This record gives sequence, structure tokens and C-alpha cells, in this order.
Amino acid sequence: MRLCYIANPDSIHTQRWVNYFAERGHEIHLIGQYTTTPPVAPGVILHQLATQVKIPKFQALALGYAARRIVHKIQPDVLHAHQVGSCGWLAAMSGYHPFLVTAWGSDLLLKPHLSRLYHFLTRWTLRRADYVTCVSDGLARVARSLGADPSRLEVAPWGVDTSVFHPETTGAKLREQLDLGAGPIVLSIRAMRPLYNPLDLARAIPRVLAQAPQAKFIIRTYAPDPDLLAQFQAIIQEHNATQAVIYVGHLPDDRAIADLYRIADVAVSIPSSDGTPLSVLEALACGAALVLSDVPSLHEWVQDQQEGIFVPPGDIQALAAAIVRLLTDETLRRQIQANGVTLVQQRADRQVWMSHAEKMYEQIVKVNL
Repeated sequence: MRLCYIANPDSIHTQRWVNYFAERGHEIHLIGQYTTTPPVAPGVILHQLATQVKIPKFQALALGYAARRIVHKIQPDVLHAHQVGSCGWLAAMSGYHPFLVTAWGSDLLLKPHLSRLYHFLTRWTLRRADYVTCVSDGLARVARSLGADPSRLEVAPWGVDTSVFHPETTGAKLREQLDLGAGPIVLSIRAMRPLYNPLDLARAIPRVLAQAPQAKFIIRTYAPDPDLLAQFQAIIQEHNATQAVIYVGHLPDDRAIADLYRIADVAVSIPSSDGTPLSVLEALACGAALVLSDVPSLHEWVQDQQEGIFVPPGDIQALAAAIVRLLTDETLRRQIQANGVTLVQQRADRQVWMSHAEKMYEQIVKVNL
């Protein structure tokens, strides 16, 4: 098949998706507004989406026109947009069919509430799409409420590559490289962005160290919000916790990410809203015990006290207490870790879900012949 994607080329999720189908032998075109740093797979044809229009009100229209020209030149069997806004809007503006859009999370949970225009564009895109997929039941409910046709909508998680993301007992070399010592490790697995509430974790760290002074905290700083990172570091410095915090930026590949997950005793993900984040499932697959924001979508996967511990978003005291509990209660931590690995192996294997996606493409093409 000739498949065309409108998506962020810099997103690791986009790269994994297009690379999979390229390796399966399909002709892959990727349209994006950004310059990709990590290379996409050989055979993926990258189309840079650009416009000279600088006026915000007209920029979206100009980009939509540019996307339309590219898509109609490619003439794909399926046009697939990842995230309803803004990639989905551009795909809808192209007027091309069959057109599939995948909701990731905040594109439905937050973006439609930012303005009347965003709300209109989201509803318009969902109604124009020939098919809509969502990574969770909660997102699917929101999609239906915004106008998606229930008969052309399904829940389809992306899945975890369990050949890469799985538990291993070796981690001494990475511990030595990062100068982590022998104490317990807490890993923040989400980006340094406002949605993921990193400053709550910064304020919780001194409270954790008061009860678990040997703990080390690894903070992911890939694609950070610079001001937010500076605030995070200022809070850490103010509480004399600098020696307990290690910052890790861009990692070269999935295996490096998995290695980081594997050395973590506890992994933290505390956004204000969420879909079904792959980072959470990948951390589970590698055997980390999770502390998670108590948001509805995650209850589709995680049971409190079974595969992780939920804390109310914004509750710094509860966050610190949950981390301390997992660091100090080895029996509970090991049980949660084992349960998480089993969950991913049984319900979230990437090969199963990507094979499903390929069959979905074939069915969409068949229906639209």
C-alpha cells in the first residue's frame, strides 16, 4: 500500500509508526512541519510542510493548502493523521479520502477547550474523517461527544515492543555512567512540559529525601520548556537537593530508553490529563513500579495498588508519600512490578496491535474502492 501520514516527524511515536510500515514493505510518505533530528527509516519519503505566511490567522489555511497539494500529488491508498489537532485539521483540509485520524490524548481532552475555533476544527475534522482511532475508551467517548461516527470509530492502543521493553537484572554499567550509587532510583518518565506537572515532582523530592535520603532522581529533559526546566532546577537548588538529581536529555534509541526504565525502582507520570501514554506502558514492561496521576484513562489499564499507585493531580504530599511507600515497602514494590510486566505482555504487545492496524488499513482501502 501507499500510505501517507501527516504527523510530527520529531515525535518518537511517529517515527516508530512509519518505520514499522516501511519495514513491512509499504510505500511511506510523511508530511510534517518540523525538521526531524533522528532519521526516519530508509524508504520513508519526508515532505517538509512550509509556508511563507506569518499571520497566525492565515497560517493554518496556508498550511492546509500546502498539505492538500502534497497529498493529492502522492495519491495514497490511505491518508492517516496523527493527533486531531493540528495534523488532523490539515488532513481534513486536504479534502482527500480515505482519511483516518488517530487521537493521542490532549488533542481531544484539552485543545478543543482552548478556543471556539479549536473546538469547531476538532468537531469538523472528526466528522470528515472516514475512520477515527483512539488509544483509550475515555478518548473514544470524548470523540463521540464531539461528533465522531460511532460506527467508524475504534479503540486501538499502539502497544509496546516487548522484544525491547522487558525486565533485565543488569544495570550496573548505566548506574556507574550516571553516578547513581547503590541507592533506590526514581525516574520521571514524561517531558519537561506544563501538562506533566514537573514542578510538583520538584517540590516532592525534598519530602522524599527526608525519609529516603539515599534515593536518586532521574529527570528526563528531552525537548524541554526552558523556563520550566530553570524553575525545576531552582526549586531543587533551593532545597539543597542538587546532589540527588540527575538530568538525562535525548536518548539515541528505544534500547537506551528501555535501559533507563529498567534501572528505575519507581517511575513517575503525573500529568493533568492523559490518554494511554506509551511511556507508562513501556515503564511497566521494564519492571518499574509506577506512581500515576489519578486520571480516568489510566484506570483502563492500571488498578490502584496492583500495577501502580494513583495520586490526585497537584497533591504534592500524596505524591511524595506514594514514592516513599514504594521505596520502603519492598514487598509491595515487587508485586506491583511483576503485575505491570504481566499486564503489558497480556494486553499491550506492539506486534499484535500493529498487525491490527495493517488489517485496518486494508479494510479501509477495500471499503473505499
